[in-house]
Amino acid sequence: MRERGGVSMSMPLVNAEFVFTQPDGTRFRVRGTGDQHHAIFKTLDGYTVVRDQASGYYHYARLSDDGETLVPTGITAATAEPRLLDLNPNAQPPTIPGAGLPRTSLSRWEIRRRQRQSAMHISVTANMAAPPRRATVGQYVGLCLLVQFPDVPGTMSAAEVEAYCNKENYSGLENNGSVRDYFFDNSDGKLAYTNIVAPYYTTKHPRYYYTDEKIAYPGRAQELVGEVLAYHVASGFDFSHLSADSDHHIYAINVFYAGDVVNNYAQGLWPHSWHLSAPFNVGLGKLANDYQISNMGRELTLGTFCHENGHMICDFPDLYSPSDGWNGVGSFCLMSYGGIPPNEKNPTHICAYLRHAAGWTSTSNVISPRSNYSLRAGRNEFAIFSKNNAEYFIVENRERTGRDVGLSDSGLAVWHIDESGSNYDVGNSPSKQRECTLIQADSNQSIDDGTDLYPDGENNQLGDATTPNSKWLDGSSSGLDIQNVSSAGPSVTFSS
Repeated sequence: MRERGGVSMSMPLVNAEFVFTQPDGTRFRVRGTGDQHHAIFKTLDGYTVVRDQASGYYHYARLSDDGETLVPTGITAATAEPRLLDLNPNAQPPTIPGAGLPRTSLSRWEIRRRQRQSAMHISVTANMAAPPRRATVGQYVGLCLLVQFPDVPGTMSAAEVEAYCNKENYSGLENNGSVRDYFFDNSDGKLAYTNIVAPYYTTKHPRYYYTDEKIAYPGRAQELVGEVLAYHVASGFDFSHLSADSDHHIYAINVFYAGDVVNNYAQGLWPHSWHLSAPFNVGLGKLANDYQISNMGRELTLGTFCHENGHMICDFPDLYSPSDGWNGVGSFCLMSYGGIPPNEKNPTHICAYLRHAAGWTSTSNVISPRSNYSLRAGRNEFAIFSKNNAEYFIVENRERTGRDVGLSDSGLAVWHIDESGSNYDVGNSPSKQRECTLIQADSNQSIDDGTDLYPDGENNQLGDATTPNSKWLDGSSSGLDIQNVSSAGPSVTFSS
C-alpha cells in the first residue's frame, strides 16, 4: 500500500492506493484511476466516492439520473457499511469525470505545441513543407526549488537532490541514474539537461496555511511558488543560466516541498504540473510560468520528475487518454505509463516518435521496397515510412533490458503517427485522430499483455492485408510491407 506522497496523479495511474482524510480527521483508503485533470476514486471494497462540495466530505456516490455524472448520496464514506445501504458498487459514468485541474488554460509548453500543430495542419492541407520541429539538443538548464516549512523541516539534503538531478551514473535511492542520465541516454547523448538546485527556503507560514483546502486549488501552490521565487530574487539568486524559450519563459521549474502529502486529491499542495496565474518576472528578461510541484519526504523517484520535464523541456504530449481507459501506449513510453509503478525508479524509454521529433535520431532508414534493415535496441536507430510531413510509420527495436527492463515484451515496435492529432484530447485535435498509436502485433485492444511487439508468435509481418494492417488513417493503401521479422534481441532485422 502506498500512502499519499508515495504516488502522484500528475501522471496517469490505474487503481493506485491512497489514504484520504475527511474534515473530521477520519481516514479511509481508496483506489484512484486518472490524472491531475480527471479522476475517479473507489473504496477498497469497490464503492465509488465523490467529494461533496458543500461540506468538503467524501460521500458514497451514485450515477445521476441521466447516467452521465457522479453525485453524492449524502452518506459519508467510511462511516457506514455500504452493503447495508442498498448502494451499487463500482458506480462509474461513461467517461471519468473532470475533478482536478481545469483544462481551460494552457501551460507554456502546451501553447508552444499547439502553435506548431496548427502550423503543421495548415502545411499538410496546403501541400507545403512543414515547419521545422523544435529540436531539444545541446545544453538545457532547469531550476529546482527546495521548500521547507517552519513546522516541517526538510529531511532530504540539498546535496542528495543535486546528485539526483545532475550526477552522472547516479544510483542513490535505488534509482537507475539521475534525471540528467535519463535524458542523456534517451537522446543518444544529444541532450544534456541539468538543474540548478537552489538552497532551501523556509516558508513564511506553517504548512497548514498552504494545505488549506478551503482555498481554491491550486491557489496555495501558485502562491507558494511565487513566494519562493520572490525570496530568491530578493536574495540575488542568479537566474541567468536557466534555459528559456523565444518569448523568454523559463522552460522548467521543479518544486520539492518537505514532508508527506497531507491533502486529498486536487486540494492544497496535492502534487501537480501547472503554470502560475501570471508570469513572474525574475529579472534579466526571464519569466517564470510553468512549474511542477511535489512532496519530498525521504524518497526521490525518476518517473514523475522526468515525465513532467518531458512536457516542460521538450514539449512532449501525454500519450494516454481518459477516453481509452488511460491505457494509451502503455509502458512503451515515458509519456504514458513508462514511469509509473513499478517503473518509477527506472522509467522505460521515451518512444521512437518523440525521440525522433526532439531531434535525437542517430540513424534514420527510409523504408523502401525489397530492402533489408537492422535496428539495435537502446539506440536511436529508426526506420521510417512517410505519407507526408504529418502522417508516417516509425519503427524501433525494444528489448527488455536496461531502461526497458520493465516492458512486457521485446521486439519491433511499429508506431503509426499523425503529428496533427492528439492522444489525450483526440476529439479536439485538428485531424480528429490520435497522434501516436502502437500497432499491436496481436491486434488486441489490451496493451502491455506481452504480445504487442513483432514478432508475436506466428505474426511477423505487417501490410495492407494483414491483421492489424498498415493502411493510412483515411483507409487507403500505404504500401508499407514489413516481413521476416527476426526474433527479439539486441538487434532485430526485417525486410520490406
